[in-house]
Amino acid sequence: MLKTAGPGDMSDHNESKNPYDKTVHTSKKTQRDTAILNEPSLLRRAGLPGGEALPNGTATLGDRREVILVIRGMIERVTVRENVEFKLGRFEPTARQANEIDLTPYGAMDRGVSRLHARIHLEKEHLYITDLGSTNGTFLAGVRLEKDVPTLLRKGDELILGRLPIQVMFR
Repeated sequence: MLKTAGPGDMSDHNESKNPYDKTVHTSKKTQRDTAILNEPSLLRRAGLPGGEALPNGTATLGDRREVILVIRGMIERVTVRENVEFKLGRFEPTARQANEIDLTPYGAMDRGVSRLHARIHLEKEHLYITDLGSTNGTFLAGVRLEKDVPTLLRKGDELILGRLPIQVMFR
């Protein structure tokens, strides 16, 4: 005799689930503050309406003058000084200079980064980026930068060189 299960006889692992349902069910309620951009500084960085100007000092480097570039989940650290520029692009490892940041290991070629794409430099304790006439452009907050025009960077800004996203942090 074949026994059929009633509604109360099913165990949790045999429940019928919709494979297209992306809802995660947990026994504990957790708050996810990364899912909602409601803080004005986050809205401004994301280029969304309602974002106000960032407070003073967020564009100023700390005493360490360390710039942290987060590229595809990996970190590239650079210590900057006045009157020293760092070039961003694709460089030959054998002929690489100390002021060059080679983006080749991060898939730069496939993502449209030019050999000499942009430069970052420190001026009066503020960090700037300048597009050096790259083919696929340098973008800050979704806006393409003009060639040879230094643009102020703020802590947490996201750059896109060609199609390679880079988050800029500093301390």
